[in-house]
Amino acid sequence: MNHCRISGSQVARRIAFATIGDGSNVRFWSGTPFHMSKSLADQGNDVIHIGPLSAPILPLYKAYSRLRRTFLRQNLSPFQAAPVVAQYSADAARKIRAVSPDVVFAPAGSTFAWRVPDGVPLVYASDATFRLIANYHPNYRNLSRAARETSERLERDTIARADLILYPSKWAAESAVRDYGADPARVHVVPWGANLREAPGRDSVLGRRKPGPCRMLLIGVNWKEKGADIAIETLAELNNRGVKAELVICGCTPTEPVAQDGLTIIPYLDKNDPAQRSRLEQLYRDADFFLLPTRADCFPIVLCEAAAHGVPSVARATGGVPYAVREGETGVLVPPNATKADYADVIAEIFANPDRLARLKQSSRDTFEAQLNWQAWGRRVSELIQTL
Repeated sequence: MNHCRISGSQVARRIAFATIGDGSNVRFWSGTPFHMSKSLADQGNDVIHIGPLSAPILPLYKAYSRLRRTFLRQNLSPFQAAPVVAQYSADAARKIRAVSPDVVFAPAGSTFAWRVPDGVPLVYASDATFRLIANYHPNYRNLSRAARETSERLERDTIARADLILYPSKWAAESAVRDYGADPARVHVVPWGANLREAPGRDSVLGRRKPGPCRMLLIGVNWKEKGADIAIETLAELNNRGVKAELVICGCTPTEPVAQDGLTIIPYLDKNDPAQRSRLEQLYRDADFFLLPTRADCFPIVLCEAAAHGVPSVARATGGVPYAVREGETGVLVPPNATKADYADVIAEIFANPDRLARLKQSSRDTFEAQLNWQAWGRRVSELIQTL
C-alpha cells in the first residue's frame, strides 16, 4: 500500500476505527471513541470509521434481557448473546475488508474484534478486562452463567488475536497478562485524556481562589455507584467540624429527596451544548476539590477533566482510579473502606493550607498538560502502531 509520510520516521496509516456504535459521534460512550479517533487523525493517520455495526437481532435479546432481570434477577448482557455476537462480528469483518486498512483499531471491541480478518494488524483498547469487572462494575453484576462464559471467551479470543493491547492503567494491563496470558510485549499502558472539545486556558483555571467556603464538586450519572451518599456525609462532617463547606452534585439525582446545608443538586448538564458547557466550566472554576467516593470504576475520565481545570481530586482507591488520580500530583487517594471522617480529614487538612492547595491545583493542571490529554495519547499510540 502507498502511505504518506507525516513526521520524522513515522508514516501515516489507514486505520479502520471499529466500534459497535458511531465512533464519530461525540455522544457515543461519553465521547471517548470520538476523542480517540480525532487524536489519531491529528497525528496524520487516515481514520475510517467502521460503525455503527449492525445486529438486527439485538432488540429481541434486549427484551429477553429485561425479562430475565425482572423475573430471575439475572443479567443477560444482550451484547454478548451468541447470535448478536455473530451478527456484529460478521458485519465488522465485511466492512473492514471493504476499506482495506493497514490496521484495525477496536476500542472496547471484544464483541467483534476476535474476528478481524487475518493479515490485518489489530489494536485492541479497553479500560478493563472482563475478569476485573465481573461482579465489580454495576453493568456486570449477577450475570447469568451463559453470559459470563461468553464474555470470558470473547475477551480471551480478542486478546489472543490482538497485535497491540492498550489500557489506561496497570490495573487492567496486569490482568490481561495474568488472567488471559497476553504477551507482555504487546501490552502497553497509555493514560486516557479529558473528553473536552477544548481545554480551558491555564490562566483561567489557576487564577486566585475566590474567597469563601470549601467548595466540592462531584460529577457522575449514577448516584449510588459514584458515592454521592458518602459525599453528602462528608459535607455534613466538615460543617460539623466548623469547616464551612459546600457541595455541588451534577449529573444524577437521588431516589428520594435529600436535604443538607450547603448541598446543590444539578440533575444534568450537556457539555455539548454551549450554554450548559459554560455553566459546567463555571462549576469547575468555583471548585476547590473534585470529590469522587466511587464504588466501582475502571478509569474515570472525569478525573482527567478535573485536572484540566486545575481541580485536585479526593477519590476512593478502587479499580483503575489510582491511575487517573496521581497521588500528591492531581489529588489524594483514600482507602476503599474510607469513611466520611477519612474524606473530611483529607479535605480539611489541605483546605487549611492555602499554599498546599495552590500547589495541588498547579500540579493537577501540569499533569493534565503532560499526560492526561488525548494529544499525548494519540502521539504515543501512533508511535506504537508504527511498530506493527
